[in-house]
Amino acid sequence: MDEELVTELFGETMTLPWKFIVEWITPSEGVIRPIGKVYVSSSSKYQEYLITELADLGKSLILDGKVQSSVSDEFWYHEALVHPTMLSHPNPRRVLIIGGGEGATAREVLKHCSVKEVMMVDLDYEVVKSCREYFGELHQGSFYDPRFELIISDGRVFVESLSKLFDVIIVDVVDPIEGGPATALYTEEFYRALKRILASNGIFVTQAVSPSLYPRIHAIIRNTVTRVFRKVSSYITYVRSYNGLWGFVAGSDKYNPADLTKEEIEKRLSTRLCGKLKFYDSSTHQWMFNIPKPIRETLSRIKEYATDSNKATLQV
Repeated sequence: MDEELVTELFGETMTLPWKFIVEWITPSEGVIRPIGKVYVSSSSKYQEYLITELADLGKSLILDGKVQSSVSDEFWYHEALVHPTMLSHPNPRRVLIIGGGEGATAREVLKHCSVKEVMMVDLDYEVVKSCREYFGELHQGSFYDPRFELIISDGRVFVESLSKLFDVIIVDVVDPIEGGPATALYTEEFYRALKRILASNGIFVTQAVSPSLYPRIHAIIRNTVTRVFRKVSSYITYVRSYNGLWGFVAGSDKYNPADLTKEEIEKRLSTRLCGKLKFYDSSTHQWMFNIPKPIRETLSRIKEYATDSNKATLQV
């Protein structure tokens, strides 16, 4: 977005202190974000990427014009993604992360003392390399933990070729944007491939877009997971960097994070974690799984699900 377009949209009096980017939240709504220092700005084979300082949000990773992580609030997302699922399993030892290029998802997984192996599969080596070099605030050394293994590969292809089993699988990839690199990671066929490499008492979780901005897509992701797993739950957090509520969907044949009591969470946090948390605790867990009525109504109303031949995609 250039200055002429800013003037056209906001008038002659609109001024910005530094350079800026515009993130389109929906096809009709965007956010102007002034930027400061740029650490790296480039394009890989798969996407444009930028690590920069954003006003109010601090150091941030931006992929294809959309903020993925900011130091100011990334823990609201990463702790919400990881810990309800990890705590639901009685003894998570082997964990697979699909995506998670910043290393922050692995950072949270590695806080669990029981974990012996974390395998992270990411498509884009250039983004991972840049985050490892310029964004230590996020990964906090997770890339160098002896339990951690990085594999650069297409997540779908890799999962379909695997034979080993995992206790927990975490899908931390970009939204299913039309034409983007992750649309095949939100289909029934992909979730069935995940289930094949999930231990019988395993559990998986996926980021599931904003249920307030894209309620239909969130519902479709949940419906698709429900076709594969017996116990499925949607839950939410708030992430300022993402301009509102954010959604997740967990699936398992044995465990449901929504069933964890406050007492169980407090006990497991006190006995199983080797690191400190900034966002997640037992009270926060209860809030995340008590989703608002409009989202519940959307989940009951929408019956669609996604397949390889009929993907659900965002248009922004």
